Amino acid sequence: MAPPNQSTHPVPIDIQAEDVKRYFQLSGGKLIVNGTVLLSEVPNNVSLSSFSSICHSSAAPPSLFERVLSTSHRGAFIGFSKEAPFDRLINSLGSFTDRNFVSIFRFKTWWSTMWVGSSGSDIQMETQWVLLDVPELRSYALILPLIEGKFRSALHPGDDGHVMICAESGSTQVSTSSFNAIAYVHISDNPYNLMKEAYSAARVHLNSFRLLEEKTVPALVDKFGWCTWDAFYLTVDPVGVWHGVKDFVEGGITPRFLIIDDGWQSINLDGENPHEDAKNLVLGGTQMTARLYRFEECEKFRRYKAGTLLGPNAPSFDPKRPKMLIAKAIELEQAEKARDKEIQAGVGDLSEINSKIEVLKQELTEMIGDENSASGPTPTGGGCGSCSCKASDYGFKAFTQDLRTKFKGLDDVYVWQALCGAWGGVRPGATHLYSKVIPVKVSPGLDGTMTDLAVVKIVEGGIGLVHPDQATDFYDSMHSYLSKVGIAGVKVDVIHVSSLSPLFDTNFLLINTTEL
Repeated sequence: MAPPNQSTHPVPIDIQAEDVKRYFQLSGGKLIVNGTVLLSEVPNNVSLSSFSSICHSSAAPPSLFERVLSTSHRGAFIGFSKEAPFDRLINSLGSFTDRNFVSIFRFKTWWSTMWVGSSGSDIQMETQWVLLDVPELRSYALILPLIEGKFRSALHPGDDGHVMICAESGSTQVSTSSFNAIAYVHISDNPYNLMKEAYSAARVHLNSFRLLEEKTVPALVDKFGWCTWDAFYLTVDPVGVWHGVKDFVEGGITPRFLIIDDGWQSINLDGENPHEDAKNLVLGGTQMTARLYRFEECEKFRRYKAGTLLGPNAPSFDPKRPKMLIAKAIELEQAEKARDKEIQAGVGDLSEINSKIEVLKQELTEMIGDENSASGPTPTGGGCGSCSCKASDYGFKAFTQDLRTKFKGLDDVYVWQALCGAWGGVRPGATHLYSKVIPVKVSPGLDGTMTDLAVVKIVEGGIGLVHPDQATDFYDSMHSYLSKVGIAGVKVDVIHVSSLSPLFDTNFLLINTTEL
């Protein structure tokens, strides 16, 4: 989120130019730092600009702004230009070999990890920054890809030691032919100071994020909490959650907060009854093409009746049951993958594998059982038909109240949500909002990263996006309800959808967020 508006501060340009020239020069196809060649074979269309020539003012706090100015002579912006505008532009920044580096790259769409090498060709796709060792100067140099306008950038490997920069808007309707500050380069004799100085400069320039030093650390970081995902996956229900917290308390460790993860929402699949929850969801993956069809909790939580778990006849919990369901679901998933391989291999007779899959599906259905039965894992009592029953006697509100009544050390209850509602967004026609399923594709850069089921499924089913004009209404509809029923906050997931490129209707990209 962008920082709040603050007064801007002018840059004293007169003290910058000479200092920058002492540190950086772009001459004869070489990027030179204090007389040492950092990059060779730099194309003629690459430009180098001082900090002051690009960043004329900033909304950063005055003390931070002045600190950045004091070290800005050790940094410079890199740009490049092309003959024709395009929505995705790739250009070499130059080449290097026999120079050790450490870097961070996106090995999956939303996860990053470290990589080392000694050549521009060793850099991985979607590199977020590269830290070069410059022993000739007993220093280190950082190349940091930036956002410029509506384009984001990343470093990619090139041939013969070249390091490439890829800038893309994610939309064929947004194009350009030149950049002035698509990357930032900075040098320091201390790698820790280097990272701090470079990111401070980027913060002052972009004004799109805050540094850790500007933020107030939330009290949550000092609390022990529990997230239900690894224990239950999509089989999470009130009884399981209750006994999970209870086990912690009885073990002498009281959770201060609880996250009810994926599995609580009202979702279903295209083609299914638009007013009923999807059935038999167990593993992450089966729900990724499902869409939100109502903002309230799903039936297994909606049926929870106040006091059900507080009384002497509270439903029992079998800790083996989630594991058995997960094991059976994995067996089914493996059988389906085996069928897919046979199809790809051109096997004509699939009757045997299809028969096995149907048997496994039936076994899973029987294991899950009728959730309305008294012997099931979920408390019953949803809708007694009496006029004396209140809505507050059931569902999340009743459940969160009972949790806080029983477990006094539990401060907050949070729930999971996807950025666009559910994994597959919001189902068109199911809510009062106007949503539309938008086909998506992975950008060539991200397509070069490690394959992941979540991305594959989103591409397969598209995203049900709410129109941006209703973004505030969308989040208010979800969060106002959750707030009323005792949920203190949300864990926002599936944010990688903002990295996927719509094939059309870019106006449907949802990028706004609101707090509870």
